[in-house]
Amino acid sequence: MILRNRRIYWLKSVLSLLVILALGMVVCKAQTHRRKCACGSMIGYFTRMKTDQMFAKNEQQLENEIDRYIQRYRKSEETEFRSGVVVIPVVVHVVYKNVKQNISDLQIQSQIDALNRDFRRSNIDVESVPGEFVPFIADTRIEFKLAERDPDCNSTTGITRTRTSVDEFEQLFNASTPTERNPVKFNSSGGKDGWPSDQYLNIWVCDLSEMLLGYASFPSDLVIRPDEDGVVIDYQYFGTSGTATSPFNLGRTTAHEIGHWLNLRHIWGDERPGEDSCLRDDFVNDTPNQANPNFSCPTHPHPSCGSNDMFMNYMDYVFDTCMVMFSHGQADRMNAVLYTTRSAIVSSQGDIPPPLIASGDLFMRDSHKDLGDEPNKASTQMFNSDDIWVRHSNDGFTNQEHQNPNANTLNYIYVRVRNRACSDPGNAKVKLYWAKASSGLSWPKPWDGSLESPVLMGGLIGEKNIDALPGSEFQIIEFQWSVPGNLDYEELAADKVHFSLLARIETASTFPFGMTSPETSDLYQNIKNNNNIVLKNVSVSEPKGGTLIASFLISNYDKRRRYYRIGFENTEPGMSIFDYGDVRVTLERKLYKIWRSGGKKGQGIHMRKKKHGIQVLQNGAYLGNIKLKKNESAMIKIYFRADNKKLQFDRNLFKLDVRQHQISRKTNKFIGENTFVFRVKKE
Repeated sequence: MILRNRRIYWLKSVLSLLVILALGMVVCKAQTHRRKCACGSMIGYFTRMKTDQMFAKNEQQLENEIDRYIQRYRKSEETEFRSGVVVIPVVVHVVYKNVKQNISDLQIQSQIDALNRDFRRSNIDVESVPGEFVPFIADTRIEFKLAERDPDCNSTTGITRTRTSVDEFEQLFNASTPTERNPVKFNSSGGKDGWPSDQYLNIWVCDLSEMLLGYASFPSDLVIRPDEDGVVIDYQYFGTSGTATSPFNLGRTTAHEIGHWLNLRHIWGDERPGEDSCLRDDFVNDTPNQANPNFSCPTHPHPSCGSNDMFMNYMDYVFDTCMVMFSHGQADRMNAVLYTTRSAIVSSQGDIPPPLIASGDLFMRDSHKDLGDEPNKASTQMFNSDDIWVRHSNDGFTNQEHQNPNANTLNYIYVRVRNRACSDPGNAKVKLYWAKASSGLSWPKPWDGSLESPVLMGGLIGEKNIDALPGSEFQIIEFQWSVPGNLDYEELAADKVHFSLLARIETASTFPFGMTSPETSDLYQNIKNNNNIVLKNVSVSEPKGGTLIASFLISNYDKRRRYYRIGFENTEPGMSIFDYGDVRVTLERKLYKIWRSGGKKGQGIHMRKKKHGIQVLQNGAYLGNIKLKKNESAMIKIYFRADNKKLQFDRNLFKLDVRQHQISRKTNKFIGENTFVFRVKKE
């Protein structure tokens, strides 16, 4: 199955999985140094829920869909433990009447930086969260970046500037026309037309009336009112410098409003006329029941409804210095929107600058930082592409979290192909290959199926044509794959479920098949130098008796024997796996003998009493002087047992790269790596 382009993808996702709060707008005011919210639009929403039966029915169906989505993937621990990073392209429309309102590029960038700290749990002031709420602090794994390509495929700074004659902009939720409801969002009413809302997060910065801080559209506006979709912030409360005014000068107003844009309610559940305040719900399980909004900077504990308020949450109304966290449940809800209603923005190329040449350029991203350049200079990760993912059912157009393939059953593999250029490149072909997970893979062995010892070690899964792909668009291609059975790999020390996946785009039928750099046996260089080759060499750990276990091969596909070093690198910023538990490796008997005969060389390791057991103590540890014969492979098992006393958060994601280097007296050549994902719940 092939999903043809962004707009079809967007319509498919929206029509089948549309989410939450139609026509909702959230309105916040700053008055006498106080964040105050009228929520008139929410009153309008509840009024319509009472008077319009069809609207009420549709809204309930939408909320049920989100709830089913979250519950379904929570069972498999995917929603809670998304391992990839979603980058949202942002365009900031500065609409100004005077020089002061025309805020600087530096102030705009300060807001983007603040968002990335707050959404990635890297803000320093998160340490102020009271102990009872620390376990619930979430890294949403959402990042923001000013757009580098506009809707017409031109280079951009991600900032537009529009001079206006309007003194102040109002937001009238109950007006009958778009320009009356949101005048700042339209050229015809003195504002600025937004960019396509399925590709960009539009943020308008202007002088808002009545000391309004800002407001945001909810996800359903993407269909009902796409031209009004986005966030509006007053210029005095945007960013962390320039005109940003205390006590709302840390960029948290924008974080709050983007929370709404990603489907979050206020933490106290919003006003429902005539309803007990403690019965209101924000649809998030791990935010305590709260009666009303909090203002200024309360002192913890601050109880209501029988529990302490999580007033330091971004979705309350406290000062910027006091709102410092999202919860895991809120992250789940935001992720549900990114995988459903707003799923097209996950594939947007708004953050990728257009190429200098006009001709079509099909490519896939090596990582979320990859800009499609050849060679790839933006990232060092070449083996963990989010443009390939495996699903156990055919839900991969919306859920893009990678799973280990299931043996002896049908799996669905998805490959996202992008057109980096501004024109249609013409016909092309995508080929998808598999190989046993190894840090020492080469090209074309074992991907071409020529290596059958001790069992088949790789082969072609399939190939599909790309007939046409307009500039800046994408396609998601679905492959079906029956994984070789468990019994086939009994000789590989029980490594039965870990496989690597390689996708190649061929734009020519003869060598070098359209590659900018002709392929050699050096797989790492092939991927780095050609933006139409990507690799997924990721193994998701499997729990067993309180320990997380994964395994992989180290291999020598060179023409003669070689010496190797196996290194261990932590790759999850701020969460070093070595600080939170015990990391061990076990070498299969053959490999242990090889390592022992080489003198048991290594660093940052400790030999355990159990034979072949080695404790890995630190980042950068390695095992060295491992001699492998031509086409020889050997198994390593990795074990991770978290120390529950050291874990701070309820959900913890750790990553470990195992890197293979070819060593000699003159060289230390990087061959490849396997990434391990360890998902840990605090007990």
